[in-house]
Amino acid sequence: MAYYQATNTGVGFITHEDNETAHVAGFPADIWVTENTTWATRVGAVEKTKEEAQALVDASIAGQVYPEGSENAGQQVVVTLP
Repeated sequence: MAYYQATNTGVGFITHEDNETAHVAGFPADIWVTENTTWATRVGAVEKTKEEAQALVDASIAGQVYPEGSENAGQQVVVTLP
């Protein structure tokens, strides 16, 4: 699995064909996980190590908690990259 950082530019950023080739999964901090190197090149994504990507995700959600009324209300939000 490869980790990339790229800004979502809207329509056409991820196409049906891109996902048919290899699923592109998005995470906070504009982090994307995929094996689709053609997509990454097309959108100008910058490859990151898993550790770099996880640090960016962690920083982007720091201090966020689940909302009142949810199953995990008040608990810190945690996102772990695959």
